[in-house]
Amino acid sequence: MSVFSELKRRNVFRVGLLYVIASWIILKVTDVGVSLLHIPGWVGKLILVLLTVGFPLIMIFSWAYEITPDGIKKESKVDSGRSAGDKTAGKLNCALIVLFVLALTGLIVDRFLPEEPIVAQNIQR
Repeated sequence: MSVFSELKRRNVFRVGLLYVIASWIILKVTDVGVSLLHIPGWVGKLILVLLTVGFPLIMIFSWAYEITPDGIKKESKVDSGRSAGDKTAGKLNCALIVLFVLALTGLIVDRFLPEEPIVAQNIQR
């Protein structure tokens, strides 16, 4: 079995994409929170560094462990014939769709809503 097909079977690509989308949402929320709550700017940088450091760890864990109906188990202890990879893939796909819709909604709101409130002009006659 090739490495690519093994990565696909273990849902490593799905987990990586899920992490990237979730990280982007977290960074957008952090950006808004930092500006609204007057938190120091280094907090956003710290969260970016933590998310960046977390990515390889998540990829390693997604390679080494598998989500089964009985919980998270080490991949070597799961029978590949009875693997719940397809069910897990379906759940990860649902999570990806939900996070993608949230990210897309946030992007659309950020791009198309005016930043300054529209003030009605007083017209005197």
